[in-house]
Amino acid sequence: MKLLLQWLYPGLNIKRWMLLFSFGLMLLAFGAALVMNYQVFGRIEEEILRLLFVLTGTYSYTFLAAAGIFFVFIGLFFMLWAIRRLVKRFFSLVAPDQESVSRHIVSKWELSRGLKVVAIGGGHGLSMLLRGLKTKTSNISAIVTVADDGGSSGRLREEMNIVAPGDLRNCLVALADKETVLEQLFQYRFGGEGELAGHSLGNLFLAALMKEFGNVQNALETASTVLNIRGQVMPATAQKIRLCAKMSDGSTIEGESEIAAYVEKKGGKVKIIHVDTVPSAPIAVGDALEAIRNADLITLGPGSLYTSVLPDLLVPEILTAIKESSAPCMYICNVMTQPGETLGYTVSDHLKALVDHVGKGVIDYVLVNNGVPKKDVLKRYEKVQAHPVEIDRKKIQRMGIILIEEDLLGVEKGAVHDTDTLCNEIIRISGLLKTNIAPEVLSGYLGRAK
Repeated sequence: MKLLLQWLYPGLNIKRWMLLFSFGLMLLAFGAALVMNYQVFGRIEEEILRLLFVLTGTYSYTFLAAAGIFFVFIGLFFMLWAIRRLVKRFFSLVAPDQESVSRHIVSKWELSRGLKVVAIGGGHGLSMLLRGLKTKTSNISAIVTVADDGGSSGRLREEMNIVAPGDLRNCLVALADKETVLEQLFQYRFGGEGELAGHSLGNLFLAALMKEFGNVQNALETASTVLNIRGQVMPATAQKIRLCAKMSDGSTIEGESEIAAYVEKKGGKVKIIHVDTVPSAPIAVGDALEAIRNADLITLGPGSLYTSVLPDLLVPEILTAIKESSAPCMYICNVMTQPGETLGYTVSDHLKALVDHVGKGVIDYVLVNNGVPKKDVLKRYEKVQAHPVEIDRKKIQRMGIILIEEDLLGVEKGAVHDTDTLCNEIIRISGLLKTNIAPEVLSGYLGRAK
């Protein structure tokens, strides 16, 4: 009752329209009574009949019904007019910028009808991709690796016995509806030399939620609500896994951070031959499998080949779901080679590493950049022996994987994918894949041979 009385305060310009609605309702009821001849308003109806007798010389209820219909229409008109003005007034009080609200509603509706994308990977590459995809669709499912054991994530997973939260945090922030202060706080990293030094606030928040709710899925659902994200973020597995790499010199290195450090220590003279997880064959998260089954497109990468992309594919149920899915699977190759992992690799070398781990027939397309970074950018990367990934077209063709080339660097011409350019290309590709164009013709459209 108190809440209702608040709407009757002076200055809100609501009471007049409520009174008009009431007046219209009365006219509607009066008209209906005349039409039905219920004699609810006996004296009034008698006077109307007497007036009709004076005018027409007969007591005909046809005229009474006609008068009733007239009052019904007048009453409905006043009621609809009052409702329209009330709704408009409520919106102006609750959301003064109605044009912005309308645009937001239309935008959310359009995004909800967008492409169903499952993005698999981890690290900065995946979060970059998600930041662009959220402007194209809200049907995004990010399946994230939890094998990170370095930095803040590594410390928290060991101290609190949880999965690594770092990549999950980055993906949540990337999918957040707007860049807010809360998102900036999620990325805030403590300095100094105390126990909090090096930890990000987002990692601590996720770690607390995991402990509070007892599992990572519920923790992510709560964090997603807080950040109001578009889409969903989920780990490939809820188990605490570690990466194990077999090296070209015969040694076996365990731990994601240790693998890259070992290669760098050897001066790049050793390479990663094969990676696996400890424990092997971890159990997949059910929501991840469901997302893959319902996907329109599955993307792998961009990101570190051995420590971001492959760990998700080492979950057997994830790999099986991709194989059984009707959605095409596309690998997005990195722009540059990565010291410690893919030094000297060509596009076909990246693909061979994937095929060696997951088998043939999983990857349908590979999207590569054929743009050239600026010279000053290349010089900075040359200092760490990183170079643009070479496109060896004939080898790729022999692997039976369709090559899609495009300049993905944008106007800045940096050494990483331009978010908008990459996502526009993904939407273009998905649109072509939905057509009924013959495969040999479609291949030409997709490949855009340069």
